Amino acid sequence: MATPVSLNQVEKKTIESILTNKREEGKLITKVSILNEKKKKTEIKTLILGTNRIFLFSDLKGKLSAEYHYLDVNVIESSSENDVTIKFRNQTIFKMSNLDAGEILKTMYITLISTFPGIKLGKTVLLQVTPESRLPSIFAAASASSFNNSQCGSFSLTYRSVCDYLGLQPLSSVLWDIENLYQANQVKDFNLAEIYQFTPNDLKALLLSLSYNTYFQSFISNYKLLNEDLIQLAEVFKENTSLQQISITNSQCSKEPFISLLTNIAENKGLFVSSINLSNNQLENKGILTLGSSIQTFSKNLNYLNIENTSCSGKGIEAFFGCLAANSVICSSLSYLNINNNKLESYGTNGLCKFLSKAKALQQLHMSNTSPVYSLLKMSSPAILQLDFSGNRPTTSKETVMDILAFFKQMPSLQTVNLARIQPSTDELKLLFSPATNLIKCQNVDLSENELGDNGITKLCEIMYPNSNIRHLAIDGNFKSRSKLRGRAIEAIINLIEDNNSIESLSISTGNTKYQLKGDLMPLLLSLLKNQSLIKLDISGNGVGDSGALAISKILWKNQTLKSLKCEGNDFSYTALKMIKNSIKRNEKSLTFFPLPITDIAAILKNDGGSSIVQDKVIKTIQDLQCSIVNNYPNNISSDASSNESPNSGSAPATKPPSQGSIKKPPTGPPTTKPSSTTNITNGYTTLPIKRPGTRGPLYPGRVINSSASGEKSASAASQVEIPPLVSRSIDLLIDEGTNSVGIFRTCASATALKKIKSRFEAGEDIDLKAENVDVDTVAGVLKSYFREMASPIFPENIHESFFQASRQSTIEDKILAYHDIVEKMPPLESKMIKKLFHLLHLISLEKDVNMMSPENIAICWAPTLFRSFASELLPINSFMIVFYFDIFDPENKPISPESKAENGSPPINGANTNINNSLASPLSPVTSPTKDGSPTPTTPSKSHTIGPLRRPLSSSTGMSLIDKEPSAQQHNTMPSSTKPPSTGVTRKGSSGLPPLPTSLSATNTNSNTSSSSSGASSLRSSNGINTSPNSSPTPTPPDSPSFSRIDGNATLRSKRFSRVNRGSYSPGLSRASRSISSLFQDSDLANNDTS
Repeated sequence: MATPVSLNQVEKKTIESILTNKREEGKLITKVSILNEKKKKTEIKTLILGTNRIFLFSDLKGKLSAEYHYLDVNVIESSSENDVTIKFRNQTIFKMSNLDAGEILKTMYITLISTFPGIKLGKTVLLQVTPESRLPSIFAAASASSFNNSQCGSFSLTYRSVCDYLGLQPLSSVLWDIENLYQANQVKDFNLAEIYQFTPNDLKALLLSLSYNTYFQSFISNYKLLNEDLIQLAEVFKENTSLQQISITNSQCSKEPFISLLTNIAENKGLFVSSINLSNNQLENKGILTLGSSIQTFSKNLNYLNIENTSCSGKGIEAFFGCLAANSVICSSLSYLNINNNKLESYGTNGLCKFLSKAKALQQLHMSNTSPVYSLLKMSSPAILQLDFSGNRPTTSKETVMDILAFFKQMPSLQTVNLARIQPSTDELKLLFSPATNLIKCQNVDLSENELGDNGITKLCEIMYPNSNIRHLAIDGNFKSRSKLRGRAIEAIINLIEDNNSIESLSISTGNTKYQLKGDLMPLLLSLLKNQSLIKLDISGNGVGDSGALAISKILWKNQTLKSLKCEGNDFSYTALKMIKNSIKRNEKSLTFFPLPITDIAAILKNDGGSSIVQDKVIKTIQDLQCSIVNNYPNNISSDASSNESPNSGSAPATKPPSQGSIKKPPTGPPTTKPSSTTNITNGYTTLPIKRPGTRGPLYPGRVINSSASGEKSASAASQVEIPPLVSRSIDLLIDEGTNSVGIFRTCASATALKKIKSRFEAGEDIDLKAENVDVDTVAGVLKSYFREMASPIFPENIHESFFQASRQSTIEDKILAYHDIVEKMPPLESKMIKKLFHLLHLISLEKDVNMMSPENIAICWAPTLFRSFASELLPINSFMIVFYFDIFDPENKPISPESKAENGSPPINGANTNINNSLASPLSPVTSPTKDGSPTPTTPSKSHTIGPLRRPLSSSTGMSLIDKEPSAQQHNTMPSSTKPPSTGVTRKGSSGLPPLPTSLSATNTNSNTSSSSSGASSLRSSNGINTSPNSSPTPTPPDSPSFSRIDGNATLRSKRFSRVNRGSYSPGLSRASRSISSLFQDSDLANNDTS
């Protein structure tokens, strides 16, 4: 048995100091007897088994006599319960006796497999225990122990231990990524490109750690490596058994390290590789033959193989394919093969054909620039879906396309073919796309840079005209020189894409050539105004200039099917970018993919002399353009999702073109997307997998999505969710002290104070803002910045359409119910926060006479933050929700004025229904009383309300100018359009007794040029839609937005700071849908959008 541990003060202090300096933790400490071979005597020493090392301390003084790392251990022996012998790689031997051997063996075994999960006992470390009946107790103790394998298979422990073994400092960035990113996002790719600034020694430690890891399944390196690094990597594949995908590209290493690597892969019988990418490496014939020999030994499926540009000759390729063909498992599993830029010649062509005849699962074959012998291409694989044959011109003058017709004919399932740079004649094109081959069935055809010319393009269009299978056509760089047939060639392309509705993608860029079409491309662009089938267009490098940009802008405004446009290198000016930006902004069904023309933007900035004003304008235009693209994406989700569904996996999606001249209506609900395994959909909210976990601390909690379907579980979840302290503390203070603050949420606070408060909340501190006497404007700024900086808006984009549909309801009751349904479907945390926030905004709006913040002004401040959108339709939506807070968010605690109670309890007068539904009335809604003719007329409510559980008296707004009576239908029909009053946006029932629309939701007809003397009765008539002067006309408002009857100039902030939505682009007499295209390009319109 082991001697009980008894340490004196000196020994204890010395041992603790040494372990602390070495950052070690003692897992087992005991007294042992060590046989000293030199002195031939036994010495009593203290044995400590640490996390990374084994320590021996001399007795009494605690002096360190020996230490070894666990990676130095070679053999562990134990022949009895009282002795253990440890042999190290430097031939040192510890023969220990008078100890508890079982306890020592268990501790060492647990430490080894927890720190180095992939270590092979019996190969890397020999464990020899006799009798063998003792082993089960050791293994049982190890399995019962809880290992910290949650962080990528203990990679962080392994990496720290390896760095201790090599005497290096671990990279903190690697440890942070391992502990926070990889496991959380289930990333199992070990990519050297994601490691920041590592030295060769750091790489050695990482690769050695990877040798003992069982978590990572893929190794990726697109990085220059030393031969020594590749040799170390070869040792990884000698030990590791979990890596399944290998990608080593552009290493610039010689072939010898690759040969060692591939040899170790073949010898490691526990390693099953399914993907190999060794492109752009100098393997040469010897290296490629070693790769083939290794693959020949595989007993599991190999799906992906890429040996592009490996400097192999035809003989090496032939031997390589011979090895592949000899393995039936490879022939039945390989689906992707890339041999680009390797010379096949006659030997390689023969070897390729022999392998293709056996490759029953091959779907993608890339053999670009391989110089095959046409006459030897006789066999192929019937399973091939995609073929890259580009750059393979005939090797001799005697070879023609006729020699490869049989090769293409043996690919009946071919869907994508790349025949760029093979220089076929027009007659050869007819042969290639004749019924004699299967190319006529291809959906994606690339014939770029074949120098077809105008006549060749015309002939090509005639060939493709009856082809109903084609989806994508690329004819880049084929217009070498302009001829008299240029117009006919362009007209042939127009007829092809107009009559052949199956073509969804067209690429007519210059490619790698310098042959620009310039103005010749204009007829093709203008033809797209009526095109209903084209989804993708690439016209890069053609130099169409501003005239082409004007045509593009007209297309983008009207066309609703074109989703992707590439127009790099077209000599655009700043005006061109501005026109394109305005068109995309106006058409919500427009582009969702638009790469910025970087070369054109660089030329604009260079030619304007580096003026800061010009730079600011260009940057502003680019930002607006990108925002428009992002805003368009949710409007196109439904169509994109449907177009992505295709019966053939390798084919381009086919979409049914809409009827000519029709305009697609927006969806009636939130955009629906096909849920995937990694997407959570709850109550209309879609939560995508987060790439990086939130690291901002308690200030920014994660969005909790309740996945339960029952109402009880949802209610319980909502009750358990706690609002972040920043939100609750800020709103509580503003309710107590900020409702009367002038310009609340509008005035700017101190940036230093705001940042200080935020940082304290973010650090987890629960600040009593009232006790610390924090300024109201600072608290308002903190609250608004919290919602603005959330990872996703509180009202996500996928429910904006639901808000728009709710705002289009005909009655106030229907609007309230629709908004209430949307809010009820929100997740618990968001629902709780938005309810508390809108309670604050409602209380602030009640004090608008004091704080000058009416509901519409509050909406202008908050709508862009809550919705992350500047759409004008969202402003009345936000203000409506503020006014009718209790009806939408908290109907149970809705206050009832004394007048409403009295009227609800009294019989109707003169037959008019004066009962107001308590669930639909608002504290701001004026109470109606009947007039002599029976029509309801509004009366002002009392000046105090009892607000729900707060029981706080609030002063009501006074002096409101209310709508007396709407014009009749006959008046609307007979009144000229220029003098018609704006619609209130709400249909009121004359006999329902509903209250008229409050002032905060009535339309603003006040002109900034109106003199201060216009008040009193004339102001009231103007608010009621009555034209007070023969030359006056109401200010036009955007469609689908409610109009405002009157806003008191003394109670409303009319600063331009609130005018975030530009309304100048709306024509007075026409709706947005009926305006002419030419009105989009007026100089004044462009100027307004530029300065907005």
